[in-house]
Amino acid sequence: MAGYKARLQRDLDRWIADGLVPAENRAPILASVADGRRVDASVALGVVGALLLGIAAIAFVAANWDEIPRLARFGLILGVFLGVTGAAAWTSRGDARPILTNTLLMVAGLIYAAAIGLTGQIFDIAGDPQRALRGAGLAAGLLAIAGRSSGAGVVALVLLGFGEFAGRFDGGNTRWLIFAAPVGLGMAWLWNSRPLAHAASLALIAGLLAVIALYEKNWGMAGFLVGGALLAVLAGAARQVSDRRTAVIFMLWFVWGALLLFGVSGLDDLKGGLLVAHRAAWLVLAGGAIALGMHDRQSMLTAAGVVAMIAAVCAILFDLGLGLMTAAGLFAACALIALVAGFAIRGRAKA
Repeated sequence: MAGYKARLQRDLDRWIADGLVPAENRAPILASVADGRRVDASVALGVVGALLLGIAAIAFVAANWDEIPRLARFGLILGVFLGVTGAAAWTSRGDARPILTNTLLMVAGLIYAAAIGLTGQIFDIAGDPQRALRGAGLAAGLLAIAGRSSGAGVVALVLLGFGEFAGRFDGGNTRWLIFAAPVGLGMAWLWNSRPLAHAASLALIAGLLAVIALYEKNWGMAGFLVGGALLAVLAGAARQVSDRRTAVIFMLWFVWGALLLFGVSGLDDLKGGLLVAHRAAWLVLAGGAIALGMHDRQSMLTAAGVVAMIAAVCAILFDLGLGLMTAAGLFAACALIALVAGFAIRGRAKA
């Protein structure tokens, strides 16, 4: 909101100078726009300091692990966790310190993840790393919901993501991230949290990849096509509500994921018309992403289209059996043509 209000001030001055808005309306219009909360340097340093303090506490305990009695170790871990969560509960009263509360809950999630491994070492409990990571992610998720903490939500998705890829992709494994990611998307939407929106969007893409890998023998490359189509539909839905920044973040990442999955779907041994159709559709989708990014003025969306276009051209060159030197010369020629055309257009625009 702070950036919007600054732009509004400049626009109002211009509109008043052009006679479009009466000068006496300037103050009431600006007063109707709330000032956005600004995170100054002291708050940012406080957040970083809290994170480093939590990491330092874990490192200190690990460094002196052999010298601390067994029960004292367990009591220390439990005390640190309860202390951090208690501090978060105290700072959450009246929503006076939302950033500090969010940071403390995030640190609590990290401490709980470390406590699972340390507790298993204390009592010589042999455990499954995948289950430990998933259990820590679930605990961090509960902390996020209880304290409305986007930081703890990010930690939960990261831990669940590590747990997702910690085991082998065989038929006996289950997939948690595909269910946790929509919950993260919902919390990011309700709390209007940009960091959680980024984490949840990436978690959904990773969750889809994990599910497709689980059933790849049955689905084949069709799973990537279906997953890419699903992400494209979600990107279109998010674009319809692009007045919210979180929806824009969803759209951008879903487009990246859709292009990625569609490109991977063509790495199978396609032949004949299917190969030509895939490469042509790949180029069309990449060009559409570039055009949409330029229309919406979203550089990340345009970059996704450019990357997809480059990948499609590389795949076509590989299909044609061209060598690396031939491909390098072709790309160099295209780059020179693009540069010359860009300078020519720029010169005409100045004239």
